[in-house]
Amino acid sequence: MSSGIYVATAGAVAQSNALDATANNIANATTAGFQGDRITFREAMGAAKSPDVALVGAGTMRVDTQAGALSQTGNPLDLALEGDGMFAVDTPNGVRYTRAGNFRLNDEHTLVTVDGHAVRGEGGAHITFPPDAQVIGVGANGEVTADGQSLGTLELARFKHSQLRREGGTLFSATGKADASGEAPQVRSGMLEASNVNIVRGVVDLVKVSRTYESLMRVIQGYHDVESRAARDLGGPK
Repeated sequence: MSSGIYVATAGAVAQSNALDATANNIANATTAGFQGDRITFREAMGAAKSPDVALVGAGTMRVDTQAGALSQTGNPLDLALEGDGMFAVDTPNGVRYTRAGNFRLNDEHTLVTVDGHAVRGEGGAHITFPPDAQVIGVGANGEVTADGQSLGTLELARFKHSQLRREGGTLFSATGKADASGEAPQVRSGMLEASNVNIVRGVVDLVKVSRTYESLMRVIQGYHDVESRAARDLGGPK
């Protein structure tokens, strides 16, 4: 079998992964705090180890940690981070991290995400408001107050890009310890961070990747047709 079909197949697999990542980015272009995925490709030698044949690897996905634009909402429970860092939340699978700060209060007056995950304060404590709280405030250092009384300080964490793994939507798990060096992020109350996905660029990338994938599939079909025809001709009566 021609080595060309292996090269085209490897390319199609890589483009399929890029297509999935690009489509997911576009779908979350309006999701608060969403950070897009980026795929980088690498060259890999084929099994024949021919110096003339190299395949593209399936690609490595990484999170684009560039911050999205901040917008004013006026809701004191809408929180954005200025600088590198994430909010910590408790989920059924353990502690997870997010940039999405569109928080609310549940029936127990505990600060939670839109999915109902409790937002963690320092030391892992949850932040619960008095039922009759009138004035809610969140300082730049993450201290939460109600009517002038401190309720705790938000747990913020910073990780290297390689430590983060997406777990759907805006949640991430992290490996290893948080990076305590550098300047701590500043909390901005009454503001939300938009998705860092550029919708126009995303659509352009989607079209480009789709066309490349379709071209590679036509190449694969072409190789298949040629080899099928050659098998018929060579295997026919002499």
